[in-house]
Amino acid sequence: FRELIEMLAISRNQKLPQPGEESQILELLIQRDGEFQELMKLAVDQGKIHHEMQLLEKVVEKRDNDIQQLQKQLKEAEHILATAVYQAKEKLKSIEKARKG
Repeated sequence: FRELIEMLAISRNQKLPQPGEESQILELLIQRDGEFQELMKLAVDQGKIHHEMQLLEKVVEKRDNDIQQLQKQLKEAEHILATAVYQAKEKLKSIEKARKG
């Protein structure tokens, strides 16, 4: 826009405008404005997509934390069960030993 306005100002200072020149410049301004509006729409759309991605990243982060917590609980349960199985085997051994004795 600035370039077009500068060109218009320079052309007015240097010479009298040619017939139709102003309408051509106006058409260029209108065309550039249309391009600018399209770019603004694209920027808004990309902003919405970026916002959605941030929301999804937060959901993924929460799910990751949930999964890590569940893994920790499963490891604790596995340890408790392993200890219980070991103790049960030891009791069975002592029962068998007592019967034989």
